[in-house]
Order: sequence, then C-alpha cells, then structure tokens
Amino acid sequence: MVRQVGSTTALPLAEKWRAEFNKARPEVEIAVSGGGSGTGIKALISGTAEIANSSREIKEKEIEQARAAGVEPVEHVVAHDGIAVIVHPSNPLTELTVEQVSSIYAGLSTDWGQVGAAGMGEIQVVSRDSASGTYEAFKELVVTLDGTDKGREYAAAALKQGSNQAILALVSRTRSAIGYVGLGYLDESVRALRLKPLAGEEAVAPTVENVVSGEYPVSRPLYCYTNGEPMGAVGEYLDWIKGPEGQAIVEELGFVPVTR
Repeated sequence: MVRQVGSTTALPLAEKWRAEFNKARPEVEIAVSGGGSGTGIKALISGTAEIANSSREIKEKEIEQARAAGVEPVEHVVAHDGIAVIVHPSNPLTELTVEQVSSIYAGLSTDWGQVGAAGMGEIQVVSRDSASGTYEAFKELVVTLDGTDKGREYAAAALKQGSNQAILALVSRTRSAIGYVGLGYLDESVRALRLKPLAGEEAVAPTVENVVSGEYPVSRPLYCYTNGEPMGAVGEYLDWIKGPEGQAIVEELGFVPVTR
C-alpha cells in the first residue's frame, strides 16, 4: 500500500491523482488523507506514510527527527500554488497591499475603515490552524512581510480553521470576514482580492498566469516527501504525478504545473 498523508491544500490533487492512476494501475492500493503538512511529515517520520504531502519545505528540526528515526527525507516538487486573500462578496474592496493584509492579520488594523472599506465594521480575521503549511507560508510571505518583520505574529483573535474548505465556507457567510485559501479552492462564493507586492506599484490578481510569471506575491511550491529515492510502486506513482497525466490534473484543479 502507498499511504499519502498531509497538506489539505494538496488533498484534492492527491485524491484526483489516486483515482486517475488507479484506472491504469488498479492493483496499486493508494490511501490518501489530509491533516496538514506537519501531520504528513510526522507520518513519514513514524513510518505510517510512504508519501508526505506538504505545502511548505520540511524544517531542519524535522529533518533531524527523521534522520534520528532512520528516515532520509527526499523532496519532490509536484505543483505550484498561489494563496488567495478572500473577502465576502459584499465587501467593496477589490485590492489591498501586502502591508495592509499583514496589518490586519497581525491585529494592527481591526476595522475595515482603516483599509478603505468604511462602514464594513470590525474585521473578522480567519486563518488556518498552526498544523497547516498554508498557515506557515502565509505567515512568512504576508504576516512577517516576507521575513522582514519576524516578530509579527497572527492576531490572537483570529478564528483558526482546519481546512481550506472551512475558511471558504466561513468567509462566504460572514460579511466582515477576511481569509486565505489555496488558489485551487476559489469559487464564486467569495471575492479574491488583488494584492500589491511589497516593492510593486500595481496590484496583481491571484491567477495561474500570475503565479507562473512570479508577479503574484503570495505563492509557493507544493511538495511530496519520501523516505529516500522512491522505488517500486511509490516511484512509479510519483513519476506519473510529475508526468503529463499528473500535471494535466494539476492544471485542471487550478494549480500550476511544474512543467510550465
């Protein structure tokens, strides 16, 4: 059995990859589950997963823990993702600067009037939980202003959610909310804001094209980690994921193929 565990951002990809791969290789049993990037890496270290899905790079301390357990993590980039900042459709804003979003998430701006949406009232900040790679990527890229203010933390009042779907659902029904989700989760129930980069002059929309070009400021790779170079069914499966059929699914689900 190939057990693939981890990032909820990558979960729809993993589920679709499994389904399509099994059409050609039904004899290869693949079990897919989420739980967050940290959960996936822990499962790889403990030997309860052959593949860890992660929306962040493995940490040095996790590498040390893995090696202490006799596990040698090997990194595979399988897609790219943009993180979209979303608001309720009734919010009049269409764009914010990265600095403004950082100020909101750090609890420094608490009313929509402070960022140009007078009359919208107090901002309800919605975030992923700390087990999520999206939480950590957003903290690095936005909250700490790309690492230039490492002392900034998420506001204590932020409502932490366990998945992209939970954030999308909460923001879609909460007029005062702001949240963030992986690009592949966007739908018409929310509005995705254009973001002005730290050193940029123009706000950029969270689209596949803008992630590919590097113009969109909140984007990151998606990874699979294995114990050593993958062999057998695990190696065949990962080769398929990184090949034309697997990458076609990446594009189909709104992520960015590594082949772009």
